[in-house]
Amino acid sequence: MTRSSANAKTISKEASAIARVLARSRRILITAHQDPDGDSLGCQLAFYEYWTRQKKKKADVVNHGAVPFKYRFMDPKGIVKEPSDQPQNAKWDAVVIFECSSLDRTGDVERLIPKGIPVINIDHHQKNTAFGDINVLDTSRAACGELLFELLRHWKAKITPSMAQLMAVALVTDTGRFHHPSTNAGTLRVAADLIQLGANLTTLTNHIYYELGESQFRLTHHVVSQAQIRAKGALCMLLLRQSDLARFDVPVRDTEGLVDFSLSVKGVKVGALLKELGERKTKISLRSPDSVDVAKLARRYGGGGHRNAAGFMVDLPIDVAADFLEKEVLAMAG
Repeated sequence: MTRSSANAKTISKEASAIARVLARSRRILITAHQDPDGDSLGCQLAFYEYWTRQKKKKADVVNHGAVPFKYRFMDPKGIVKEPSDQPQNAKWDAVVIFECSSLDRTGDVERLIPKGIPVINIDHHQKNTAFGDINVLDTSRAACGELLFELLRHWKAKITPSMAQLMAVALVTDTGRFHHPSTNAGTLRVAADLIQLGANLTTLTNHIYYELGESQFRLTHHVVSQAQIRAKGALCMLLLRQSDLARFDVPVRDTEGLVDFSLSVKGVKVGALLKELGERKTKISLRSPDSVDVAKLARRYGGGGHRNAAGFMVDLPIDVAADFLEKEVLAMAG
């Protein structure tokens, strides 16, 4: 079944289809895109609570990439695992995949998915490949957490304060604290409903944005102080080198969110964080404040994301990648 959900009525149909598939399932796999963020983790853990506590069934949450430091408060019991933690004979009856535009974006989790089991694809990214047997797709949603909230309401699930808090994390992080242009009245209505159900925006915001470890704080200061303003002022780049991570003893997974500082300079149209992953491997995370579609650039080089937040990898040394990105932004910004 392949269908794109553009309104609540269609979501209702897909919610019924998902319920029928999951009714036959005893144990499921829950996953998302490689290197999990607040939206993907919030959806996975909220759905995990619903499935295991209210449906009284079993599930495994598995991601390619560890939970970043800023999101560990969401998973105090260590529910989220990595592919290497799974036994070779692990068996699931279905897989639920959140916020993933294509199956290969799950990274090493893809090889764990048994052949022939139903794949449920819930996403709000542009250019989703509709890889699931059931696809709940709506690019008008600012966060995948909005879609999960609608599904849970259709299933008449009890949304506990902890589930509300997890879905609120999804909304807050994927909207850039309700800053991105994707934020709309519907997003804020869902946020209001989640607050009424027990979400505490002050608590989650403190955890995510104001509780850096000292080493993270010093690394952030160092990287931001070395920012490069290029492309006639249209591009602000932050370069994160392997030597920086070693110097401050911070794992790369705990630098999620650093890219947001690249939009702090007035007049910048594209912000970027370039992470050195090897001598000839650089990950480029992109942000834009409004008009520039950075997802279009990311897709051109095999990446993806949203209009104002996207990323991709290049097989280039970090300094060469910086020159490459400047040329691309000059062409985009005119």
